[in-house]
Amino acid sequence: MIITKYIEKSLIDLGLTEGEAKLYIKILESNGYADATFLKKNSKYSYAGIYKLINSLNDKGLIINSKNRPTIYSAISLSKASNKFATTGRKFCRMAERFKELDSLSNVPKETNIYEENDLTDFYLNIPFKIDDFIWCIGSFEAVVTFFGLEIEKEFIKNRIKKGKFADAVIFDNSKYSYNIASCDNLEKRETRIVPNKNYPLQFSYLFNDTVLDFYKNAENKVKVLKTEDPNIAKARLIQYQQLWNSTSQ
Repeated sequence: MIITKYIEKSLIDLGLTEGEAKLYIKILESNGYADATFLKKNSKYSYAGIYKLINSLNDKGLIINSKNRPTIYSAISLSKASNKFATTGRKFCRMAERFKELDSLSNVPKETNIYEENDLTDFYLNIPFKIDDFIWCIGSFEAVVTFFGLEIEKEFIKNRIKKGKFADAVIFDNSKYSYNIASCDNLEKRETRIVPNKNYPLQFSYLFNDTVLDFYKNAENKVKVLKTEDPNIAKARLIQYQQLWNSTSQ
């Protein structure tokens, strides 16, 4: 699911109408340059429809109007919106947490896609067949086992070996699974370095080609993966991972 669609769907789940969600996102994306003409040009709504939605978003406190003419509309950040929902009653607490999650997601590139639990196993096992050169694995191996199970991970490794692709892994946990996998490095075309950590969050990332995959659990305890295909982001991550690798002991 493309990032803006994910945000839109979540906003609707939080109680906005489809029109309110779409217009809020357009205003959020405009970086403070959204007037009625901009919104009409970048949406399917008439001026009458736009002003109706603007009034509704104003009533909800989700946008701010400038005092200039023509009026410029700006959207409050998703984190501020989360605070607004959190103060309206206990039943909105989970909504507030979801808004906080969205606020960080809104900063990632639009090319980022979000995959959810219902298709993650096939997605995961397909990764080795997408690798052209080499793969970095960073994070908690306990998370890999928790999210997919040990048998799926064995199949993943088997697929990677079949493709003849090597891996470097930096693992942050004290899991018995991590030490077991490190003991098989030579057989499994991998070099592993472990940073013992009892409190590392259940998340992990892969880097290969120009692709970054971040696996994590959201506020609702659902497993998701962010897939970003961007050479600049991949290069920045590679530098970080290389520095991390060099700082760990073998």
